[in-house]
Amino acid sequence: WPGLARLASAVHAHGVPICLQLWHVGRQQLWGPVGSPWGVSAAPDALSGVVPRVMSVAQIAELENAFIDSAVVAKEAGFDGVEIHGAHGYLVTQFLSPWSNTRTDAYGGSPEGRMRFLRNILRGIRDACGADFVLGLKLSGSEFVEGGLTPDDTRGIIAALEADALIDVVGISQGNFSLSLERHVPDMHFPPAPFADAIAQAHPPQAKTPIIAIGRVMDRRTAEDLVANGVADLIGMARALISDPDLPSLWRVGDDAHVRDCIACNVCWGVIHTGKRMLCIHNPEVGAEQSWEPAQRADAPRTLHVVGGGPAGMEAAWVAASRGHRVHLWESAQELGGQLRFLAAMPGLGEFGGILAYQKARMAEYGVEVRCGHAVTRDELKAWAGQDDVVVALATGSLPQPYPRVLAALDPLAPDDSRWCTLGAAEGEAVVFDEDGGYGAYGPAERLLALGYRVSIVTSRTDIGANLDYLSRIGLQRRLREAGAPVYTGMQPDALTAEHLRISDVYSGKPAMLAKPALTVWAGPRVANDALAETFGRNGRFLSLIGDAVSPRKILSAIHEGQLLGRTL
Repeated sequence: WPGLARLASAVHAHGVPICLQLWHVGRQQLWGPVGSPWGVSAAPDALSGVVPRVMSVAQIAELENAFIDSAVVAKEAGFDGVEIHGAHGYLVTQFLSPWSNTRTDAYGGSPEGRMRFLRNILRGIRDACGADFVLGLKLSGSEFVEGGLTPDDTRGIIAALEADALIDVVGISQGNFSLSLERHVPDMHFPPAPFADAIAQAHPPQAKTPIIAIGRVMDRRTAEDLVANGVADLIGMARALISDPDLPSLWRVGDDAHVRDCIACNVCWGVIHTGKRMLCIHNPEVGAEQSWEPAQRADAPRTLHVVGGGPAGMEAAWVAASRGHRVHLWESAQELGGQLRFLAAMPGLGEFGGILAYQKARMAEYGVEVRCGHAVTRDELKAWAGQDDVVVALATGSLPQPYPRVLAALDPLAPDDSRWCTLGAAEGEAVVFDEDGGYGAYGPAERLLALGYRVSIVTSRTDIGANLDYLSRIGLQRRLREAGAPVYTGMQPDALTAEHLRISDVYSGKPAMLAKPALTVWAGPRVANDALAETFGRNGRFLSLIGDAVSPRKILSAIHEGQLLGRTL
């Protein structure tokens, strides 16, 4: 375990203790199609439907010893302690919860029996590693499923383990691998610290064990309020430190303005859930830290004209300016932001404005000259091309492709249509056509629901929200169902009559009739807005394309490409 030892040593060099989290997924094994996952009972995993192999008592003892042995390895590698992951429906939770543990032997049947697996692990680690080795435990305050763990149950577990001196600190999260999974990593549709009450309820009133509050704590005020109000003694942060690893250091000196705030978009969780490397929409270095060299001052500063003030253009502008380049940014609209500005105006998506605010603040800090309301022309490009040490980054974004002609009479709104600014409360039918699979469709859908429209969703895909992470798709499904918005999958627009909009099944051709809508939204494919590049070629010494001007993709790609151009210019 030399790698673990190097990690512990590197952290200790900065005067910071480090603990290693130990966990086993149990029946929630998602990437092993050949083998059979081990589980507590024969109940299938709520999301994958996989029925596990029910562990024998001997196999349970084998896993108990594996946890203990792993803790010994952590101690020998120099870690200060371990945390047993007993939340989110993983194996320890599967033992603790009456929802997943239906055993009738010594490992089930009662709260004491269901705690036996965890208690044996903790006692074994305590005996093997000593009283000075930190023993942490992570629990779900509530599983948010009928028959699952409640805050009262969690409070009892904490109290029992504290009485036996088996825990030193407890982190309280929420949810499990079921339809409550969205509470595991609450996205931007949730308010800050949305489960503070559940954490407080799960905290035994006389307990001496420090409690860590977990779940969408991203800013200093929220963190301080949780501690001041007695909800927790410590704050658990993961996504906030992914977005900005320097957050604690910046907070320590009171420099909140330079924190690259996490917006709880869950891109990070979404990609690792598919078995890919970690990514962050706001921090391009995440998951590829060894590939990024620290940004250095430019040896020979140049003049950079950035054409387009969306996420790609603003990122390129401030990064290049921070390295000493002279940067001018030109935006044809009256305001900066591009897709960020549109998304931030939609219900539940206001956190996208955090990226916009950060980029605008950095541009101001590093002296980027910004001019809005000016569309750069080919003549201007030609004039810049004749100047020494001048380069151009074309970040002009993308344009909507034409909607089907059958919808022409309805004049559908595009997701970034300027008419959204004047749209007021109304009653009537609205149809959102989703060929986008992301917030380009569902931001407008929820905006229309908030305005009072009766909204129907139509998509040719087999499911909605295909380009959202799984957690956010669960939340989207819940909100649409609570609002009574019908969803038609595998359907496309077919014909329009005086009273109806006919849609048809993309597989069978079978039609269905919807009331003729008062308003429609077409969230479909887009095309790169790269016409200005035709004069000089798409990439070269003078002009480079970044973001959607290369090809329409996500904000993640735009920010990453802007950062790369700014660093390499």
